[in-house]
Amino acid sequence: MKMKRFWGLFLAFVMVLGLVTGCTNTGNMKPGTAQQDGTGTQEPDATADNPGTQKPEAKYKDTIIYVTNTDQNVLDGQMNNTNETILRTVYNGLVKLDPETGEMIPDLAESYSVSADGCVWTFNLRKDVYFHNGKQLTSADVKASYDRLLDKDNPVRYTSTMGIIASCDVIDEFTVALSTAEPMAAFIPNLLHRANLILDKDYIEKYGTELGLTTESVNGTGPYKLVSWSQGEEMVFEANEKYYAGAPLTKNLIVQVIDNATSRAIALETGECDIADTIAAEDITRFENSDDVKILGFNYIGTHVYQFNCTTEHMSDVRLRQAVVYAVNTEEIVNVLYASKGETVCTAPLSPGVWGYADMGEIPYNPDKAKQLMTEAGYPDGFDITICVRTSYDKAQESAEMMVQQLAKVNINAKIEIVESAVWSEACTSTYPGEKMSWDLFLTGQAPATCDADGMRRYYTTETAGTNANNYGWYSNERVDELLAAGAKELNETKRKEIYEEIMHIIWTEDPAGIWINNRLAFFGTTDSVSGFQVDVRKAPDFSKVLIVAD
Repeated sequence: MKMKRFWGLFLAFVMVLGLVTGCTNTGNMKPGTAQQDGTGTQEPDATADNPGTQKPEAKYKDTIIYVTNTDQNVLDGQMNNTNETILRTVYNGLVKLDPETGEMIPDLAESYSVSADGCVWTFNLRKDVYFHNGKQLTSADVKASYDRLLDKDNPVRYTSTMGIIASCDVIDEFTVALSTAEPMAAFIPNLLHRANLILDKDYIEKYGTELGLTTESVNGTGPYKLVSWSQGEEMVFEANEKYYAGAPLTKNLIVQVIDNATSRAIALETGECDIADTIAAEDITRFENSDDVKILGFNYIGTHVYQFNCTTEHMSDVRLRQAVVYAVNTEEIVNVLYASKGETVCTAPLSPGVWGYADMGEIPYNPDKAKQLMTEAGYPDGFDITICVRTSYDKAQESAEMMVQQLAKVNINAKIEIVESAVWSEACTSTYPGEKMSWDLFLTGQAPATCDADGMRRYYTTETAGTNANNYGWYSNERVDELLAAGAKELNETKRKEIYEEIMHIIWTEDPAGIWINNRLAFFGTTDSVSGFQVDVRKAPDFSKVLIVAD
């Protein structure tokens, strides 16, 4: 079969690059820490051309201490529903995002090509990749990973998400082919999703559904290997000396879980940690003139959204969902809580950094319209709802409290329920309609790992299996289902954008799926001694080039 290079035939519909690169200077960062030039690298101790380079006269720490706001529910990309924070420290995929440029580049695959009909993608694997236990990566591991992911009889969390792939076939020891039933516009962006991180065939067979739940069941090819894990508290890693891109510059990595933003900032300020994530607005301001702490603000494709649970008594009525949307003043919430650190009001269900974004315009605050819709729905005197909040999100409780006050003005009595991450993770796997997912609204973060509008397919495709794997709010709209399926395979870029614009219009106002609040930036703090720290647009850190000057 005649093959064509991917870069020629499919360049148009995978060019996520220009919109999602780089990091942002918020105005209160120190010069040289996070410029708008797209480097995305902290450089207090290194040159711009060579971040993280050791200086002969300097002494460096052998351990990075990183504090984050939440633990991982499982170190298995096919089952993880937490975030991108640690997975890519342990595992690799066939392709990846370059954290400095935002470009999609080969990872475990040193090259790849697509057939003339656009349905067979062939990946030539690197021959210098080894798992943390010393075993060499081969095509057998890639096939075992995809066979597990695509097994509809025993589906993992993202089986339906990656259902665009029909099969994975071994060509030879270091060549595999992924096939689709028809050409798929977002094929390569979809391979950026965490579900595509490659697992060890032997570990799949040995641990089954327990893979990634314990230290001994984790075996990746990434820059660091897991040594110990006290769940909810701490992960300890050591450098993978055989990492194909070169051993990490710092030998050890300790990841500590501190869900409170103020406590993370204090740990950074007192030197108890070297790097902290999810820095709050008040701490950004507080550290503005600090000689010891630097704040980095990276571009991020995430949004905060209060998603509707479309199965509850009130939120199953589209008129009441619309009423809640009109009764919430998102501009006020963002101005009070997020604007000071440069974050903006959402104008679509996607952030501007995601391919396919279209500006839907801010939904005007209109309590009179809300009351009209409530009357039409038979609730002129109001109704009660619950709002689920996890405090690991920046200003989560504060934003929920502002919503409660705004909703009260139209006689919607909202009660906030603060839940732990473990409770939330369990609710996300509930069966329809599910007592565990009982809230009317829930605050969540949405950041399509594909950096493509096709990522909405995961959130809004009607769940038919009865188990809530990804569509946490049980959203169901027949037209949206049709459009999501069409957008995934439409090769004409203009038509494809039109498809996603219609989808966004529907879930934004016509049949709302949630209340989008703010387009997020990814704020990290480091001590003045740290260099070489990088973060991609999905908020996934790269620790491999980090150096920390010892006192």
